[in-house]
Amino acid sequence: MADDKEYGDNEGIIEYEDILCLKCNRPIILPIKDGPFERYEGDGLKGLICPECNRQLCDDCAKWQKSEENFHTICFECYDIERHNRFDMSFHKAIIFAARKHNGQLRKGTDIPYISHIMEVMQILIENKCREGTIIAGILHDTLEDTDTTPEEIQKLFGMSVLDIVLSVTEDKSLSWLNRKSVSIKHIKKAYEETQLVYCADKLANIRSIYYDLKNIGDKVWERFNAKKDKIQWYYESVVKELSKITDTDMYFDLKEMVNDVFNLDWSNYTEK
Repeated sequence: MADDKEYGDNEGIIEYEDILCLKCNRPIILPIKDGPFERYEGDGLKGLICPECNRQLCDDCAKWQKSEENFHTICFECYDIERHNRFDMSFHKAIIFAARKHNGQLRKGTDIPYISHIMEVMQILIENKCREGTIIAGILHDTLEDTDTTPEEIQKLFGMSVLDIVLSVTEDKSLSWLNRKSVSIKHIKKAYEETQLVYCADKLANIRSIYYDLKNIGDKVWERFNAKKDKIQWYYESVVKELSKITDTDMYFDLKEMVNDVFNLDWSNYTEK
């Protein structure tokens, strides 16, 4: 390892206890940040700082590639941008993970694969120019609630920040429908903006499905739910009211308009085709 004195009196040295891997949230041993990219050797995990994006990942969570252009070691995220500049592979991984976890599940009262809902949520978040972690959380938003996925799986594969959002939008299904929704509404009111974005995208995708079904089978659509229409109306209108941090987004405007249409237009002339 390079002589620490070369960089002054311990200047530039990062103590590994102060740094956590961005994916697995464990302490990692990092190199001297403003010196040569040499590794500390010790009992803990080892890692490198990517010189392009400053990403800090332990060796368990990152594969490092030699940059042909810059002749130094960089993380795969920067490597893909430099070499390929294509769709972020993190999305690809999240889509595959969600598709496997939701395999065999259908949309309520239909023969439509549940993954269609996940793809619509992802599309809404992308259209609203949300950041990568928010979009991935949207793809995974129902995995803890509706599959055998564990928090540890999400943290290991996608990081703590994604897990935090997924946990924030996950409901406790041991509660009754009314209690579950009441708790959810109280929670969403205080939630961070990114959580509200995922929550809004989820509800917008759901209300779009209800709107589409109303046009095809009319009021029979309400027979699919675990609550009466007036309770479902209360829930959606409460959600619109509490998403106060994202009222300037297109998805919020769409949700507000569609909730109004679903519950206030006259659907009596629509019957099952």
